[in-house]
Amino acid sequence: MAVAGVHKPWFGATLKEWIFTTDHKKIGVMYGITSLIFFLIAGLSALGIRLELFQPGLQYVDEDHYNQLLTLHGVLMQFWWAVGIWGSFGNFLLPLMIGARDVAFPRLNALSYWLFFAASVMALLTLLPGSHIRMMWTGYPPFSLNDNAGPVAFYALIIHLLGAASLASAINLVVTNLSMRAPGITLKKMNLFLHAFLAMNVIQILGVPALAGAVTMLLMDKYFQTAFFDPTRGGDPLLYQNIFWFYSHPVVYVMILPAFGLISEMIATFSRREIFGRTSMIFAIWGIALLGFMVWIHHMFTSGVPDWIRILFSYTTVLIGVPTGIKIFNWIGTLYKGSIRFTTPMLYTLSAIFMFLIGGLTGIPLGLPAFDIGIHDSHFVVAHFHYVLGMALTLAVFGGFHYWFPKLTGKMYSELWGKIGLVLIMIGSNIFYFLQFIVGLEGMPRRYADYPAIDSWVWLHQWQTFGAFLLAVGIGIALLNLILSAKFGKKTVDNPWESPSLEWLIPSPPPPHNFDKIPHMPSDWDPYNYEWLKKHKGIY
Repeated sequence: MAVAGVHKPWFGATLKEWIFTTDHKKIGVMYGITSLIFFLIAGLSALGIRLELFQPGLQYVDEDHYNQLLTLHGVLMQFWWAVGIWGSFGNFLLPLMIGARDVAFPRLNALSYWLFFAASVMALLTLLPGSHIRMMWTGYPPFSLNDNAGPVAFYALIIHLLGAASLASAINLVVTNLSMRAPGITLKKMNLFLHAFLAMNVIQILGVPALAGAVTMLLMDKYFQTAFFDPTRGGDPLLYQNIFWFYSHPVVYVMILPAFGLISEMIATFSRREIFGRTSMIFAIWGIALLGFMVWIHHMFTSGVPDWIRILFSYTTVLIGVPTGIKIFNWIGTLYKGSIRFTTPMLYTLSAIFMFLIGGLTGIPLGLPAFDIGIHDSHFVVAHFHYVLGMALTLAVFGGFHYWFPKLTGKMYSELWGKIGLVLIMIGSNIFYFLQFIVGLEGMPRRYADYPAIDSWVWLHQWQTFGAFLLAVGIGIALLNLILSAKFGKKTVDNPWESPSLEWLIPSPPPPHNFDKIPHMPSDWDPYNYEWLKKHKGIY
C-alpha cells in the first residue's frame, strides 16, 4: 500500500507539462484555480451590486449595466464555482480514495478541463463592449429573444461547452468509481464523499441534455425564426421554464451533494467516529438525487400553472426535506460523545451545517404555494438560496481546502489566520443575508437596481452592504492564508489528521503515480475505522 522510494513531487513540472498533462491531480488543481478565479470575479460583481443598492436611486450604473452585473454574478457563481469546483475535488481525491493510479480515461479527463477552460474564456469575452449578456443566468424568454438581452449565441455556446465538459467528466469519474476501486473497497466501504460525488455525476448525465436542449431551442428561436418559446409566433415561454428547471433544480443537488460529502468526511475525522447511521446516510444521498428531479415546478408557482400541479410539487418539495433532515440528524449523532477537535476545517464544517440549516428551514415555507406566491422573486428568495448555495456550499468547500491542504502541499496552514478568516466570513454573511430575509418580507423585489426611499429599506440595504464587504475581507484572509502557507508554511507529517481514509495512507503530497502497487485493503479496514488505524501506525 505504501509508496516506495523517493519521487519528485507530482506538481514539480514545467508549464508545458501542466498544459499537456493527463495526471488527474494536476487537472484537479487546474479546475480549482480556474473556479477560484471566477469565484473572485463573481464576488467583485456582487460588491458592485451592493454598492449600487447602498442608496435609493442610480449611483454608479444604469439598469442595463446592473443587469449585466447580476447576470455575471449568477452565471459565474452557479456554473464556475458551485458546479465547477467539484471538478477539482473529484479529480484530485477520487482516484486516491479508491486506490487507483489515475482515472479510467485520462485523455477524456484532460479534454473535459479544456472544454471548461474554453467556456471560461468565452465568459470573459462577454465583458467586452457589444457582448454583454443581460438576461440573467436563467435566460428566460421572451426577454432573452430581445436584442437588448445580449447575444444568445454566446450564451448558448458557453452552456454547450460547460455541458460537454460536465458530461465528459461525469462519465469518466463514474466509470472510474465503479470499475477501478482497489480490492476490499466495496460500495458499502466507500467514503461518503464518493457516494455523494457518484450521485452528483448521475444527475449530471441525466440532466445536462435537458439544459442543452433548452438553450438550443432558444438559439433557434432567436436566429432561425422557429417558434418554440417566442409568443409572437405561437411559442410558449413556459415550455422553456419547464425544460430549463428540469435540469436547473437538480443542479442544486449537483452543487450541494458533494458538499454534504465533504462535511461527512470532516465530521467523522474530527469527531473520531464513524458517521452515525451511515447506511441511512447513503440512502439519503440517493433519495435526494432521485427526488431532485421531481420538484422543479416550485420555481414556477407564480407562472399560472394549475393548482393541482402546485399542490403535487409542494408535497414533493417538502418531501425532499426528509433525506436532508436525516443527514443533519446523523451529523449531530456523530458529534454526540465524539472526541471533537475544533480545527479550522472542523469549524468551517460546523459553520456550513449552521448556514445550511437556516437555508433549509426557510426553504420549507417557499415550498408552500400560499407563502411562495406572496414573496416569489423577492429578496427573501435571494437570502434563502445564498444561505444554502452561497454560504453552506462555500464554507464546506473552504473547509475541504483546509482539510486536504496538507495532502496537496505537504505543508500546514496557519490555524490562527484560518479561524480569523472564518469568523469574519460568518459575521459578514449573516449580517448580509439575514437582513435580506427581512427586506424581502417587507416587499423588496430581486433584480431591481433602484428602490423607494423607505427608511427601513435604506438602512437594511446599507447594513447588507457592510456585511458583504466584511464577508469579502474574511474570504480574502482565508485564501491569502492558504496561498502564503503553500509557499512558507511548515512541513507537516503525511497524515496530520490521523485518518484511516486511503488518501491519507500514502505520502503527502502524493507521488505522481499515487501507488507503486494497487493496494489490497484488509477486511477489517474502513475509511472511518479509527481503531484500525491505531493498530497500523506504520502503514505508510
